[in-house]
Amino acid sequence: MKFMHLSDLHIGKRVNEFSMIEDQTYILQKILELADEEKPDALLIAGDVYDKNLPTVEGVNLLDDFLSGLHKRNIPVFMISGNHDSADRLNFASRILRNNEVYIAG
Repeated sequence: MKFMHLSDLHIGKRVNEFSMIEDQTYILQKILELADEEKPDALLIAGDVYDKNLPTVEGVNLLDDFLSGLHKRNIPVFMISGNHDSADRLNFASRILRNNEVYIAG
C-alpha cells in the first residue's frame, strides 16, 4: 500500500501581510501532479491544514479544490486537525465528505 503524507500546509498564511495563497495553489497543484505519477492508495494530512482556526474564504476554497482533485483521482484522504486548526471547523461537513472518502478526525 502506498501513501502520500502532508502536514503543516498552513493554507491562508500571510507573511508580512502578503498572502501566500498563490504559492499554496501552485504547490497543491504540483502535489496533484505527483499523485498522478505515483498513484498513491491514500493521502494523509497530519494537521495544521489552515494557518488560523478561522480560515479565510480563499483558503477554504483552495482546500475544497484540492480535495476535489483528489476525489477525481479516487484517492481517499485522511485528515486530522493541528494546533493551528479548529477541529470543529475542520470537521464541518465531515459526514458528507466521508461519503466521498475524505475522513476527518479532530
